[in-house]
Amino acid sequence: MSKQPDITSENRSVESRFKPSMVIWPILFGLVGVGYMLWREMRDGIPDEPLTLANHWWVFVILVVLFTLFKDFSGMYRLRVMSGAPLSFSQLFRIRMLYEFTSAVTPSAAGGSSLEVVFIHREGIKVSRATSMTVLAVFLDEMFMIVLFPLLLLFIPYSELFTSEGNFQYGYLWAFIIGYALKFVWMTLLFIGLFCKSTIIVKIIGLIFKLKFLRKYKMRGLRTALEIRNCALEIQHESIGYWVRMLFSTAGIWVFRFLIANMAIMIFNPLSGAGNLMCFARQYILNIIGIIVPTPGGSGFAEVMFGDFLVEFIPQAMSVVVIISIWRLLTYYYYLIAGTIILPQWLGKSKLFKKRQTT
Repeated sequence: MSKQPDITSENRSVESRFKPSMVIWPILFGLVGVGYMLWREMRDGIPDEPLTLANHWWVFVILVVLFTLFKDFSGMYRLRVMSGAPLSFSQLFRIRMLYEFTSAVTPSAAGGSSLEVVFIHREGIKVSRATSMTVLAVFLDEMFMIVLFPLLLLFIPYSELFTSEGNFQYGYLWAFIIGYALKFVWMTLLFIGLFCKSTIIVKIIGLIFKLKFLRKYKMRGLRTALEIRNCALEIQHESIGYWVRMLFSTAGIWVFRFLIANMAIMIFNPLSGAGNLMCFARQYILNIIGIIVPTPGGSGFAEVMFGDFLVEFIPQAMSVVVIISIWRLLTYYYYLIAGTIILPQWLGKSKLFKKRQTT
């Protein structure tokens, strides 16, 4: 029998991560990034033109808010379908916010998925199902990101996708290649483990972690392999309808996330259909590169890269900082704020949960 995750130790890990510095550092990095963008836009002198809004700008303000809500509703709906249990709205919201919070306070490569199983379990879902939900969510996200790139290339020439007026040079291109390759390898391993022969994944990961520089992570790797194997057993009898809902909700999470920036830009500069598609594609590239960024949630780097990637869609110098601030507020700092409010309450309930289990 495979070993289940140690929920007690994982709960201590959640508690140890909740320190003021875990919230303060991402904010400071972000402020440095925004400050750098402001300096870069103003280094040739303060622009004379006033900050102007587009016609019907209020429509795009409403859409920015709606797309933020749709993004989270898509994530909550996916959680509900995966759980197979009648989780309440508040439970789904709590899991979603805590997962995004841990993603925001850890480097992008680490993410918040390692702790999502704890959040789900504490809402009454058995450990095996919670683990399977976490693994499956990771697979669906990685698959979407891998498949999206060739789809974008059907509509956008490669030469245009990787060139920009904002110094979008070879460094970013190579960072994208590395990030995409890492995602492709991870998605392939998950696919083999979930839909081919699940026992193979244990052997493959065992071989990978025989490499000298990875040996100290061997137990963690084998545990991940067992979690993938358990997930394969959990999902093997799911219906076609289940997978359709999974795919559409996953697409909703990412599409609405990317469209938030599109709508923020259109508050100041209406984009054509082709412009919207290119803006969407550039955000996809930014997200792929983000997995190799060392700061929590890519803070600091994300703000600068956004300016580099999308500056051609933002004609007014001062609106760059405003748009970046709106974008990061609704896709990043929103979760920092929500997690800071929810997590202390969650930890208190978690301790009560543990006490009841031991009595």
